[in-house]
Amino acid sequence: MTNPAGHEHDAPLRIGLLADVHDHVRALGRALPWLREHTDVLVVLGDLVSPFVMKLLGSGYPHPIHVTYGNNDGDLHRLTATAAGFDHVVVHAELYRGSLGGRTVIAQHYPDIADVVDPSSADLVAFGHDHRARSARRDQAWFVNPGTLMGYDPVAAADVPASWAVYDAAAHAVRFWRLAGDQIEVWEPEG
Repeated sequence: MTNPAGHEHDAPLRIGLLADVHDHVRALGRALPWLREHTDVLVVLGDLVSPFVMKLLGSGYPHPIHVTYGNNDGDLHRLTATAAGFDHVVVHAELYRGSLGGRTVIAQHYPDIADVVDPSSADLVAFGHDHRARSARRDQAWFVNPGTLMGYDPVAAADVPASWAVYDAAAHAVRFWRLAGDQIEVWEPEG
């Protein structure tokens, strides 16, 4: 069962993975109704950026939300204070480790930290930061970067799909989604 306080969840869940919003409120406004309908819990992997993004998340997504911070989340005091106004939003600072849907989940912002996680210690290791959507199985663990909701890769100076991922805890499977014009479509990122 999902817990409104955002604590441990043991029922089968669809876990939304969202990273690198970077204040892109229009993309967030399009993604949240879909996430609200198709997921049971949301794990946010950093770089929300402004406290108003936390407010949009808390008011636009009624299910439990677990938040970790990234390198562009500057006003941590106001981000955390904003999150405290929602009973279903829990801020875990830099690292979340918990049980969701009977699966062990480790979530944080950086790929290089995810790279050193022992795959036997989790079922899902989620991260963001580099704006490159991808997933890989290492032993039994999924390592997933949902990409960027911002829709831009600053290193390549190029547009990329505004994307997120959903981890199905019961099926132990990952699927990616992206904004495509006026549609939301399933997507298989390259690499």
